[in-house]
Amino acid sequence: MAKAKLAWTAVDGSYQSYPLPVNFTWDYQELAQDETDRDRALDGTLRSYARPLKRRWVLKFQYISASQKEQLAAIKEAQVDVDFYRDAAGPKTFTGAWTNDLDFREVAPGLWSGSMVLEEV
Repeated sequence: MAKAKLAWTAVDGSYQSYPLPVNFTWDYQELAQDETDRDRALDGTLRSYARPLKRRWVLKFQYISASQKEQLAAIKEAQVDVDFYRDAAGPKTFTGAWTNDLDFREVAPGLWSGSMVLEEV
């Protein structure tokens, strides 16, 4: 697998990137329209807003170092939209928001596992 990367604009306006550790797996999903985006008009007709499918990437990290975990935690704490590149040398795959909680756990001394859920914005 080619290296992936994350890129974002920091609070100070600088563009930063981070190559992802190679020890992660991913799952890709396309989500349909949210049912709460529908409503009834006064005449009883059902209204909804057409929009394309929303993309979601779930990245699962296994046995990463503490420094890698801290870098990912810093991205989460910045609460910014993240550009995801499935191939670091290729075009941007999509821009998403990190939507799950920071769930990294120490699974062995100095090694961490956790996940990152990126939903398209």
